[in-house]
Amino acid sequence: MIYSYCKKCKLESPGDTCPQCGKRASAGAQRNIWSIAAVPVSDGRAWRGILCTLAAVAALLMILIFGLEAMLSGNIKVTQLWNSGLPQLIIALLPVGILLAFLALTAQGREVIVYVMDAQGCHLQTWHQPGLIRSWARLQCRDRHKDILQPDGNVMHLSQERHMLWQDVQSVKYQPGKACILLYHTPHCAPMVLRLPPEEYDLADAMVKKHCKGK
Repeated sequence: MIYSYCKKCKLESPGDTCPQCGKRASAGAQRNIWSIAAVPVSDGRAWRGILCTLAAVAALLMILIFGLEAMLSGNIKVTQLWNSGLPQLIIALLPVGILLAFLALTAQGREVIVYVMDAQGCHLQTWHQPGLIRSWARLQCRDRHKDILQPDGNVMHLSQERHMLWQDVQSVKYQPGKACILLYHTPHCAPMVLRLPPEEYDLADAMVKKHCKGK
């Protein structure tokens, strides 16, 4: 949803026109703001990353252990090592890692992600209910200074902030079928993922194309 700030009335309100003086806000004073609720344990993108990381670690261990053994002791020792049960032990790290990841993601609970687009770039904040376990599950220290009283009277913890300026965006990937837009600072790596309610996609799509034309 578009929000605008009127310098004359010092008022921020929905829409592009000030309800008090009727003046239309300039493009630089307009912001597109939306939020989504998410449950990390059901995030398919997170699980793909976890599975790829675990598989890469297992493969790297295999290559390092057996490669070094072949270089230092020869093929006979490699065969003995292969028959020792070590490969099965390394492969067993996969289900153990998956179980630990499931427990950590479950402990994170529910979170709310707030997105803001303005003339400078795109900004993201992740909020969740305060709690020591929720912070630890995100590999974060418990910081009570980030427990912030919300307008509805509830206290939420600011877990993460991320900012990407338009000039830093190297490439963009649009996924209208998934209601997602991916902003890449480094091509094909670690994008800022903009998850949108379906009704907000067209507006966000237009703003990104305006600021990232040709990317």
